[in-house]
Amino acid sequence: MIRAGVLLAAFVSGAAFAASLMQPGQWDSTVSVARPDRVPLVSTDSDCVTQKDIDNGSKSLPKPGDNCELANVATAEGKTTYDFACRDGDVVRSGRAEFVIEATRYEGKLELTLRKPGSADVTTLMTWTARRVGACKYPGAPQ
Repeated sequence: MIRAGVLLAAFVSGAAFAASLMQPGQWDSTVSVARPDRVPLVSTDSDCVTQKDIDNGSKSLPKPGDNCELANVATAEGKTTYDFACRDGDVVRSGRAEFVIEATRYEGKLELTLRKPGSADVTTLMTWTARRVGACKYPGAPQ
């Protein structure tokens, strides 16, 4: 199962997130992964998001895995879009994402192409929905 907490990590300059409306707290998320000729996979997760996470972008923009770089991050009319490229050895996942991020909820989609040497490219659509459900559940967690 894909952990949404890992999926939420992003490595972008904090300046891109300075105006984020997202509020710190406990966030519950659902991610659906759809691939051609396969049954969609759905996973859920709950993650504590701190103000520091929001300010530095580590949990502000969903991405499809670790070792991802984001580019062309832009927000207009309430919608944030960005390109991404994730590398794991010879495997590259790249594509475009589009999200609406509000104070206590966000939703959006990420379309990616998986490129692996010796294999045909695979296209995947990931959709996210998430909502803030209150203060972080873990005692002593910063907010």
